[in-house]
Amino acid sequence: LFVFFILCFILIIHLRKNRVEISQDLSEISEMLEQILQEKQLQYNCINSDTLFDKIRMQILRIDEINKGNMNTLEKERDSIKQLLAEISHQLRTPLANMETYLALADDERTPQSEKKKYIQSVECAEQKIKFLVEKFIIAARMENRIIQIHKFSQDLKQTVAEAVFQVYKRAEDKHIFIEIKDNNKFDYIVPHDRNWICEGVYNLLDNSIKYSPKGSRVQIFLEDNEMFTEISVEDEGIGIDPGEENKIFQLYYRGNNISGQEGYGMGMFITRQIISAHDGFMRVKRKKKGLKVSIFLPKVGT
Repeated sequence: LFVFFILCFILIIHLRKNRVEISQDLSEISEMLEQILQEKQLQYNCINSDTLFDKIRMQILRIDEINKGNMNTLEKERDSIKQLLAEISHQLRTPLANMETYLALADDERTPQSEKKKYIQSVECAEQKIKFLVEKFIIAARMENRIIQIHKFSQDLKQTVAEAVFQVYKRAEDKHIFIEIKDNNKFDYIVPHDRNWICEGVYNLLDNSIKYSPKGSRVQIFLEDNEMFTEISVEDEGIGIDPGEENKIFQLYYRGNNISGQEGYGMGMFITRQIISAHDGFMRVKRKKKGLKVSIFLPKVGT
């Protein structure tokens, strides 16, 4: 009987001790949850234990880390949207103001009929500029958030480059800039790629070359093959870039130090690199004594 009472006494003490420990564990877990709700830094010394309460504590810590990671992502996206809206507002302000002015002048009864026609043409030019800007902003935003869809097919890269040249041919002709395509391959360059997107990328390079090159200069496009990649290079005789800007020109909205006073938006190179990255390729920029060389490398079939 005495032994029975001793055992009961020990059991009661053990149960009381467990209740105290459980209460302490629950109190600590409640404190951790309260710290999360108040967005405070969690204060907890991790103990390597296999008890249920320690597992719960570790799960709370993981939830807190995931929550903070999601918050950081949301903040970056918010900042990106704010920057995009600010840039859109800045770039659209001038053409919208021009449209308003030209329409007011064209609507003025005192304006000669010949002048009205010029003002209407100016409004149409501003409209085209706004349309171009909106399209580029949409593409840049989609690229930045990686939501474009690439549909690659094995097809002739020469034809894709030719389509890009066709799109800039009139502007090059107006500046008396000669565009020349050179390649050492008598056959087609069959490379898996999305023709629409690669055409957009090459167009952006040619657009920059024409924009920042003097009248009567030359823009050359080189197509070359090696074992793993097909290279498209665009070389011009333009103003080029400063040392150290080789990687900066791929940043969204970045414009080189040499192009002050030149019209541009700092989106073309960013968009092009995103397109090439989506094709598992890469780009290189090389400063020249006169001008710039920008190269695109696209992986060949099976590489």
